[in-house]
Amino acid sequence: MPIPKVHPVMRIAVPVVSAGLLSILLALGNLNPSPPQGVDSYFETVGRTIDKMPYRVGPWIGMDLNSAPPQVLDTLRPTRVLHRGYINENDRFRVVVVHCPDVRDMQGHYPARCYPATGWNEIEHETINASFAGAEHDLTVYRFDRIGDYGEHIRLTVGVFFALPTNGVSEEAPAIYADLNGVRNASANRRRNKLGSAQLQIIFDSDRSSEDVKRVLEEFAPALDPVIQTVAEGLN
Repeated sequence: MPIPKVHPVMRIAVPVVSAGLLSILLALGNLNPSPPQGVDSYFETVGRTIDKMPYRVGPWIGMDLNSAPPQVLDTLRPTRVLHRGYINENDRFRVVVVHCPDVRDMQGHYPARCYPATGWNEIEHETINASFAGAEHDLTVYRFDRIGDYGEHIRLTVGVFFALPTNGVSEEAPAIYADLNGVRNASANRRRNKLGSAQLQIIFDSDRSSEDVKRVLEEFAPALDPVIQTVAEGLN
């Protein structure tokens, strides 16, 4: 039987395509590495630290509120969620702390996306600077609006930042990010993906100035600092 002739183009194309497919498969494998050894213990430590957040912080007294909706919990697959209200004689705010075992899970759940999804309209957002976690750091302040049951305007002000691990990461990296761009950049590091991240929100059920957000965050920082530090420690 005569041996069929192979077109010269096919002699080149087949190995090239095969090599390309192999590279893609290898890349996909590397994009989803196994969790680092000891990561479960690290997540447990982070969760316990969040659980230990005090109910009394300076002039503020806290009370636990309902957790996130089940559909959010299913999507985020969080290690821990904390939702607590704090009041003093003249003021009140809420704090939300969410820790997820995969950095990329945060990309679908941050104020610019999750609040509009529940009926809020973003008015504006800005980056401000405040003193917490032992230094000056940036955070983002969002302002939202919606129409209430009686046609009145209801306002919401949210200060947010993200905490990510620094130890166990090959390159030098900060622990605190003011916005999702930093989280996206961090998620490019495949190992850091598997070390998780925390999102921390200070929420006012009213229209508040950036100075108000900064003042309350700095007063409340002693309660948040241990969480940020534990997240940042990562895997030694």
